[in-house]
Parts: sequence; C-alpha cells; structure tokens
Amino acid sequence: MKKNINYFTVAVLMVFTITGCKSFLDLDPQSSWKVESFYSSKAEVKLALSGIYSQLAKEDLYGYQFNVMLEAGTDETYTNSTGAVRNSAKYAFTPSSDEIKNMWLTFYTCIQLTNQFEKNLKPDLFTANEYNSFLAKSRFIRAFCYFTLANWFGPVPLRLEPSTSQKDNDFPPSPVFDVYKQVEKDFLFAAEHLEHANSAKYVPGEPNKMAAHGLLARLYLKMGGFQPYLSDNDANCYFENPQQYFDKAKEQCEIIINDGWHSIVPYSVDPQSYRNHFINYLQDRYDLKESLFEISFGNLYSMGINVSGRLGNINGVEFVGTANIPRGFANINVGVPVYNAYSIEDTRRTWSIAGYRNNFSSSTQKFTMRYIFDNPLDAEYGIGKFRRWEPVNITALKNSTTIVDAPYVILNNTPGSETDPNFTSINFPILRFSDVLLMHAEAIIGGRNGITDATSIAVASLNKVRERAGLSPYTGSTNHNDFFKEIVDERLRELCFEGLRKQDLIRWNLLEEKLAETNNAISSYPTFNGTNQFHLTFLEPGVNFKRSKHLLLPYPLQETLLNHSLKQRAGGW
Repeated sequence: MKKNINYFTVAVLMVFTITGCKSFLDLDPQSSWKVESFYSSKAEVKLALSGIYSQLAKEDLYGYQFNVMLEAGTDETYTNSTGAVRNSAKYAFTPSSDEIKNMWLTFYTCIQLTNQFEKNLKPDLFTANEYNSFLAKSRFIRAFCYFTLANWFGPVPLRLEPSTSQKDNDFPPSPVFDVYKQVEKDFLFAAEHLEHANSAKYVPGEPNKMAAHGLLARLYLKMGGFQPYLSDNDANCYFENPQQYFDKAKEQCEIIINDGWHSIVPYSVDPQSYRNHFINYLQDRYDLKESLFEISFGNLYSMGINVSGRLGNINGVEFVGTANIPRGFANINVGVPVYNAYSIEDTRRTWSIAGYRNNFSSSTQKFTMRYIFDNPLDAEYGIGKFRRWEPVNITALKNSTTIVDAPYVILNNTPGSETDPNFTSINFPILRFSDVLLMHAEAIIGGRNGITDATSIAVASLNKVRERAGLSPYTGSTNHNDFFKEIVDERLRELCFEGLRKQDLIRWNLLEEKLAETNNAISSYPTFNGTNQFHLTFLEPGVNFKRSKHLLLPYPLQETLLNHSLKQRAGGW
C-alpha cells in the first residue's frame, strides 16, 4: 500500500458508516453521525473525501469490471474467455448485465457522496482557502464521474443535490451538452482552487491543479469530436462550431506544458524511462512528474473491505497453479494491431506486451515458462504494462522452447495478498503527461475533421513522446490527415491498456472501422485457425458489434424501472 497516503485507512470508516456495517469496526452508534454535523472538522472532511475517492477504486469501476472488461473490444484488447463468459468484453451485454448496472450505481453513489459533502460542509468552520480546497477536491471527482457517465451512456440524470427520498428517483436525463458544461464548471473550479502537485501541502493521490487542466483538455477534445447520440446522420453528430473546443483543449494543454513542472524522463537520460515509470505503479510509488492523476488502491481485501484492484491479475501475465502471488490470469489479450503497431526499436514494445506466460503442471507442481512474443494469437497473449512478475533472463527464455523452473522476479508484492493473491495495490493511471502532449498535438490540428496541418509545435509535442520511446523524430507528412493518422497510432502505442482507447475511437468515429481492421488482422495472421476456439473468440467483438447499439451503453434495466423519466434508448435494447 502507498506509504504516503491514508485514503483507504480512513475510507474504511466512511464505507462502514455509509453502509451501516458494524462487524468490522466498533463505531459509535449511527445516531451520532448526523449529516448536519458530519463535516465540521478537518478530520471529518478527510474522512468524507476518502469515502468519495474509495468509490472509484471498487471492482465495479477501476478495480476491474469497468476499466478492463467494458473497455475491451477494440483494436487494443479482447477477451480470450470462450463461451458465454465475460460478455461485456464482446458487445454481448444487455441492460440487465451486472457490469453495466454496477458501473452506473457506483458512479452515482460517488456523485451522491460528493453532493452530500458539498451540502453539509460548514464554510464558517474553515478559512476561505480551506473551504474552497475541500470543495474543489469533491467537484473534481463529481466532474470526472459525470464526464465518464456521459461518454458511455449519453444523456444522463444530472443530479447536483443529494437524493433524500424515493421520489428523487424520478429524474429525467439532461442533454449531454448540459452535462459537459457542468463538468467544465466543476473542473474549472477545481483548477482554480486545488494545490499544485509540487506544493508541500499536496497529498499524493488526491486531485491536483494540473490534473484538472488536463481533464478539461480531454473534455474539450470530446466536445469537439463525434457525438453518437445526436443524430442518425453522422454529419450532424457534432456540437456547433467544434473548432472552438479544440482551441480550448490546446489552451488547457499549454497551461500544463508552459508551467514546466510536469515532464517525462527522456530516453537520453534513462533508456528504460517508459518501463521505470510503470514500475512505480507496480511498487507503490507516485511518479508525480509524469502521473498527473491516478486511482489509488489500498489492498484492504484481507481486512474485509471489497475495495481493491485486480490490475495485473485479470489483465496481467499468466501465473496460475499457485495460491500465492504473483497470480495472474491473462483473461484479456493484447490485440494483434498493438503487436503490429510497434517498430522493433520502440522501447514500449516489450513492456506493453509481456510476450511470455507459464504453464503449470498439477502432477509435478512445477511450471514451464514459454516465450510467445511473436505469437500474438496465443491463447493468453497477456498485457505486460501491469505485470506482476517477469523472468530473470528473458533472453535465455527467448532462445529456449521450454524452461522448467526458470527463475523469475516478483514486481508487485501487494501487502495483504497472502490472504487473496487476486487483489493488487497497483494504481490505475487516469492522466499522464504524455497524454497531455498527444492531446496538445491533436488539438492543434483540430482532431479528425480539422483542416489545419501539423505545425512545428504539434510535431514537437509528438516528438517528446517518441523520444522517450527511443525513436527518432517524426519526419512524416505534416498534412492534416496523415498527421492525424500518426496521432491515432501513437496514442495506441503510448497509452494502450490505460482505459482510453474505446472513447478515443468513438470521438474520432473510428470504432467500427478499427474493429473491422482488427478482425482482418486476426484472420489474416499466418497462424490463424478457423476452428480454434480462442481465435474465434478474438473475433467476437467485431462480429457482435452493431453501430446502432454499441457506440453507447444501454441504460441499466433497474434504473429504467425505478426512474420513470429515464426511457431506454433506441437500437434494439
């Protein structure tokens, strides 16, 4: 667990206060925790904020289902689970699917807590700066929740007051534009009042000033992009004057870039810069220079709290047949287009793609490592970015067909995982500085439908990302369409498996096209076998995808039953 943050220690109190569970801690009777007096001291404020942050770390959101399963089904990843398993990763979900229901519920639980926090915070008990700082942290999270909900569901109920009774269930969805404007308002407030990450007052893991600017840039790119709920005609699926939003995105990125504090370590300083940045996530360290915001996990599963991540477990490298760490299942495969996207000299290539796995023998109680880097249709071609283990000598493994009992090193040894090794403390990156640089380059050219060719400034931002990967400067065409294609590919190479690809493809109106390209890459790969159950499973997202249904998620069935003002969207649901 991170040593320099105490979110989840105090979140235990918050979670059990909210749920009323008394089996874990001997709390005072709930009658003494009245909402009208709850946020009257700094200690209570910290407790409440920790409860808010902890919602994002649940399995239903960034712990597992949302960022792993619902994000799968692109040119980046697909599941290897055959049959009617993990349907959410195959566009085989329905309005009653648990993943969708629980995602909606948990985001709105987080929003309810932020609204309750704002309503009951006592301004007269704090200085103006303290009060605004507390509000800014809460509004940052509310903005993040609403931005994500609107991206995935389209129009959603925009609740800005805490719900207090059953009648509050009837709440009509707001137009997405209105939701985005509220998100903008909250992020702007956060950017004004949050601490900079270089401040002595800043607590690593909490929202910070430049993270708010960066997420504003992401919001504006989305507002300038494709809006799938607006019309059946693609030409009409854009907000009025989209260029204004690209201009705003550029401005927000330049606030961060010109501030000069955030950076990425260049290849010339550290040839393993990309790898070492992600080692920080694995080994419970905050790299504040590069990571602007991440979802913090504390492994409290062994303490009875179901608030932990499975990053590196579900979507890690296979290590099974043992009750201990570094257990990994590799249920999500690296897509063939990712394998094809990297040049050999790109240092991100062998970190993002593990290219090895183990086979455990129950009879001998031993496992055999296999090198599979150049076999992207392997049944468990696992993601390497959040790996929990790796061979000591990858070269020896590569040069041998099998190595039994090969030595390996554990990269993520989560405290508490001896109780359940499926849970990890690996933090999930939400916004990195390299993303800011790539958003900057995209904003300058006006996204997919812009008309501006790449300027030297746009190329410079792209090159900072390329240089860290050990690549030479970009010398390709600066024509708008050519440079845009380079951004599409570079975001895949740099940001793969970080929960961004599906929404990137949707705002570019490229999801359907990339799914078709992915299935072509799979079926045309030399080792493809049309009778292999895993190979056929890899094709399922592209086969199941229906443009009229799957650019947005359906509203959860239980919500349309409870909220009579929320009607299920069209498209065959």
